[in-house]
Amino acid sequence: MRNRAFLLVLFFVSLLSPTDRSIAQSEADSILKKANRLIYENPDEAIKIASTLYNDPAMPVKHKISALLAISTAYSSKRDYEMVSQTINEIDIFFPQIKEEKQKINVLNRIGAQFHDLKIYDKAIEYLDEALLLIDSYQYQDSIQPFLGYNYIVRGFVYRQQMSCEIALTYFDKAIEAYDKTEENDITNGNMSVCYYNKGNCLINLDRIKEAETSFLLAIQHAERTAAPTLISFAQKGLAEIKSREGKYIEAINILNSALTNAELVGDLILNRGLYEGLSNNYLALNDWDNYLLYRNQYLALLNQTKQSERKTINQSMYRLTQTRAEEIEDFHTVFQPLQIGLLVLFLLLLFFLIRFVLLSEKKLKKLERTLKS
Repeated sequence: MRNRAFLLVLFFVSLLSPTDRSIAQSEADSILKKANRLIYENPDEAIKIASTLYNDPAMPVKHKISALLAISTAYSSKRDYEMVSQTINEIDIFFPQIKEEKQKINVLNRIGAQFHDLKIYDKAIEYLDEALLLIDSYQYQDSIQPFLGYNYIVRGFVYRQQMSCEIALTYFDKAIEAYDKTEENDITNGNMSVCYYNKGNCLINLDRIKEAETSFLLAIQHAERTAAPTLISFAQKGLAEIKSREGKYIEAINILNSALTNAELVGDLILNRGLYEGLSNNYLALNDWDNYLLYRNQYLALLNQTKQSERKTINQSMYRLTQTRAEEIEDFHTVFQPLQIGLLVLFLLLLFFLIRFVLLSEKKLKKLERTLKS
C-alpha cells in the first residue's frame, strides 16, 4: 500500500517542455510549468490551469499530452483514481500521434505506472519494457537518465508487490543512481525524495532500522529543497514510524502532527489516512484513549473512502479491458468472416462434386452389371 500511495505523486511531466519558439508555444510552456509547480500544494488549480491548455484547439498534440500528464498527476495527488484512469485513457488515444522519442518514453512510463496502481502488474511491466527499449536505443544517454530513473522507480514498486523488498531495493538504488547523473532541480529533488522514501519503507520491512532512518532523512532533505508539502509529509511519516519502533511515542506524534499540517495543504486522502493511523497507534501506546479514538475514526473513514474509489476505478479499468478484447475479437471475425464463408462454399462444392462422382460411378457400375448379365 505504501508503494501505491506514492506511485503517481511523481511530478515528472514538466520535463516535457516545448522546444518551438513561437509565442503561443512559449506561453504553453509557461502554463505547463505553472501547473506542474502547483501539483502538490494546489492540485485543483493545477488541473484548472492545465485544462485551459488542453482544451485549446490550436495547441499541438505534444502540448495537449503534456497537459494531460499534468492533469493526471494532479488527480493522483488527490487520489482521485477514477479521473486518473480517464485521463490516462485520453493520453493513450493520442499516443500514435507522438513524434518525439522522449515524450513516447514518458507516456509509456506513466501508463505503466497507472497499470501498477490498478494492480495489473503484467501490463505495467509490458509498458515499462517498451519504454526501456526506447531508452536503451536513445542516442543521447545523458539526457535520458531522468526517464530511466522513473522507469526503475515503478519497477521497484511492481517487484515489491510481486517478489520481495530485496529485489525492489535494487531498482530504487538504480533509480537514485540515474537521478544522481542529472542536473539538480525541483524535479530531480522530488523524485529523489520518492526513491529514498520508498527505499526506507523496504528497509523497515527488512528490519534495517538505522538504514531506514537515514533514507527517510535524505527523503526529507530532498523534499525540502523542492518545497513540496506532500513529499515532506510522506518522508516525515516514515521517520515517525522509526521513532515509534524505538518507543519514542511523543517524538513520533510531534513529527506526525507536523506532517499533518503539511498534508492539509493538499488533501491527499491516502497520506492523511496513514498519518491518522500513525497518530492513533502512538496515542494507543500512551494509553491516551480519547485521542486514539479520535484519530482511529478519522483513519477508518478515509480507509472506506479510498477503498471505494479504488474499487470503482479498478472495475472500470477491467470493464475497458474486457471491451477492448471484445472489439479485437469482433475485428478478427470481421476480417476472417469472408474467408470462412469462402472456405465453406468451397467445401460444399467439393462435397457436391464428390457425391455426384459417387452417384455417377454407381450408375455406371449398375449399367455395367446389367450389360454383363444380358
